[in-house]
Amino acid sequence: MLKIARYIFGVIFLFIFTSVSYACTSLRIKTTDGYVFYARTLEGVSFDSTISIIPKDTVFKGTLPDGAQKGLSWTTKYGMVGMNAFGLPMLIDGVNEKGLAVGNLMFPGFAEYQTFEARDSSKTIAQWEVVSWILSNFATVEEVKEGIKNIRVCKQADDKKGFLELHYTIHDPSGASLVIEYVKGELKVYDNPIGVFTNSPAFDWHLINLRNHINISAVNVPLFEIDGLKASGLGQGTGMLGLPGDYTPPSRFVRMTALVLSALPVTGPDEGLNLAMTLINNVDIAKGAVRDMGSKGPVYDTTDWVNVTDLGRKRFYFRTYDNKNWRFVDVDKALKNTKAVMFIPIKTAPEYTDVTGEAKEYGKVPLDYFPAGKP
Repeated sequence: MLKIARYIFGVIFLFIFTSVSYACTSLRIKTTDGYVFYARTLEGVSFDSTISIIPKDTVFKGTLPDGAQKGLSWTTKYGMVGMNAFGLPMLIDGVNEKGLAVGNLMFPGFAEYQTFEARDSSKTIAQWEVVSWILSNFATVEEVKEGIKNIRVCKQADDKKGFLELHYTIHDPSGASLVIEYVKGELKVYDNPIGVFTNSPAFDWHLINLRNHINISAVNVPLFEIDGLKASGLGQGTGMLGLPGDYTPPSRFVRMTALVLSALPVTGPDEGLNLAMTLINNVDIAKGAVRDMGSKGPVYDTTDWVNVTDLGRKRFYFRTYDNKNWRFVDVDKALKNTKAVMFIPIKTAPEYTDVTGEAKEYGKVPLDYFPAGKP
């Protein structure tokens, strides 16, 4: 049975999460031939994440608000692979053997979980257990919609450092996307047709806010002419003039929505993967660009890691702040014949390929290559 000590998640984990506002962003894209990709960033100081490989038939025990692991008991129906925090086998983001992908993102100031009732202890879990619970029990978004109604998600008692405020994004290989939030103690479930997700405020607010940016377009603004005066844009991209470029959640939501919807359709898993990686790169945060003043000085928000999940081929791609080279875990291979919980380190040094020795003689250059006809 997997048990997570309250001391670890109630003090260290919460301290890290509440030291600074976190700027997570996620998206979903679909190729013309049905491949689905989910990508997300996780920002903040280092979470010391590793990748957990959790096979089916692993037993979990839910955590109650007082920190006791006397809540919902469940055995994983599906194996899963994903990112954890501090190397503990409770996932922040991951994908299961059916291709269902789930992630939690910070929801500060708005998350308010269900009221704890002692009589419902046997179906209660903590907010940070939701990702693992969904991944281990369901294969599709439709199943999640029904299943989430049958549990109680309650926050742990406040630690002196605060508590973990989360909401959740879910995607399946059909392309269906779902958002789950707990607001004012009530469960909120939304279909997510655009597949984009960030942080506070609530998801329905972000959808309304998109109306403030309906003028944004991928098409350049045409030449302006009045009384003989002609004026054109100073370069490419005038249709996107006004696209928010800051790192606040509303701005990232609008920016990522515009980029996802304006990207040309692609075909095939490799092109889909490339597009997802290209899009998610647009919200990388360099150390120093976002900072908060803590009691011991500035705390910097950086893109600790990024992952792109190929839901069809069930591959979990990732890179870190210090190593921009993409790597991946093949979910089926990782879970095959695995009986125990495993982990894979992600903090490794980057490797850059030296291609100097691949230089080749160009050969004779055609004279018409040069505008004047000669070098």
